[in-house]
Amino acid sequence: MRHKITAAAACAAAALAIAGCSSGSSSGTGSSSSSSAAPSQLTVWRMGPSAASQVTWMNGVVAEFHKDYPQYKNTKVNVVWVPWANRTTDWTNALASGKNAPDITELGNTDTPTEASLGALANISTDLSAWSTKPDLVSGMLANDTQNGNVYGVPWFGGVRGIWYRKDQFAAAGITSTPTTWTELVSDAQKLMQKYPGTYGIGAPSNYTNAIVSFIWGAGGQVATETDGKWTADLTSPASEAGIKFYSDLLLSDKVSPSKYVGQTELGNPGATSGGSNEDFALGKLDLYIDGPWASAEFPANAVDKSNWASFPIPSQNGPTPAPAFAGGSDLAIWSGSKYKSADWALLQLMDSESNATSFANLQGFFPPFTSKLTGGAYSSSQLMSGFAKAATITQISPLNAKNWSTADATDAIIPTMMKALDRGANFSATVAQANTQLQNVLNTGQES
Repeated sequence: MRHKITAAAACAAAALAIAGCSSGSSSGTGSSSSSSAAPSQLTVWRMGPSAASQVTWMNGVVAEFHKDYPQYKNTKVNVVWVPWANRTTDWTNALASGKNAPDITELGNTDTPTEASLGALANISTDLSAWSTKPDLVSGMLANDTQNGNVYGVPWFGGVRGIWYRKDQFAAAGITSTPTTWTELVSDAQKLMQKYPGTYGIGAPSNYTNAIVSFIWGAGGQVATETDGKWTADLTSPASEAGIKFYSDLLLSDKVSPSKYVGQTELGNPGATSGGSNEDFALGKLDLYIDGPWASAEFPANAVDKSNWASFPIPSQNGPTPAPAFAGGSDLAIWSGSKYKSADWALLQLMDSESNATSFANLQGFFPPFTSKLTGGAYSSSQLMSGFAKAATITQISPLNAKNWSTADATDAIIPTMMKALDRGANFSATVAQANTQLQNVLNTGQES
């Protein structure tokens, strides 16, 4: 997913100069306990720039830590802001040298499996099992932090994509409920176009992997699966092909998406932040828009009919359960070499408590990782957020957490290239087969061939 906490102003050199309390060996027991002594300091690595709202939130958690755990009242908590672009290098250097490492680190959830496999993260299985909050964690998010039955992190916040719409337009077009199947989705898009001439029903940009995968999953397909460390691409399975074809047909046969989105991301031409389906929805030129709740921050200032914005989950092929959404976001983990894992776990629990994780997620337009928060309360009663909250309870991440996924998607753009070719009339079977071969090679070797 697009990180809304973008890599920007934080200085990695200064950050690493501050961090210096972690060295030693992992207990390897599944418990965070390593030393019961109170550390003089703990270092927490946070990703992205030190925005004022996040600094205030973190200061509140530290104050709570000192109050709730008096044995650590004199422990100084150093918060180091690491640019997203530097995170992998900084983790690698800390692991290799045993110096300048964090005690607790935030990770993008696609980072966690790789860092765990490299031995950078402590096994927290025992502590997690005893944590009263564990049963409420969204299972799809926690699964990403689990390897071979051991847990190496906890989900902290997440974001999912759903479909934006306007309630007044649905009512005017005679649509009485949100769609739960692909057939209903297309039918509703066509009704909206008929009611509002000059608009398009739904945007289907070709360079939008994180939306496309939901349609693959929504037909029961998989992008790729992993067994014993080997990836097998699955784009050519009948179910996966059904999802790919449906997305392409939104342009080709259903004609509810415009051709101008071919070659575009949801934000417009690659590298742009406007001019795409996001802007068209905001200005009332597009009736249905696929994105997350954070999208409003990217809408132009002259967006129209804001009071009627609402959302629903991406439908599955035959309903009624929504298609799984890609769960992007951040995790929290304890560094394997930290000497003070008992103190680490105490602080981590507070950072990820239901109240603190919820308040933090709300600062950014994301969701906390707790089922109870997503199925009731403020989210379920919100016209805009309720659909996204429902989508957040049904999530998937693999293979978007694979070691070489960024090469497959960001560098080689395998799925976007495939979809762009299909949108331009390329042979379906041959195009998908070629993408499947490329994807399997990249996931396993880091190279297309």
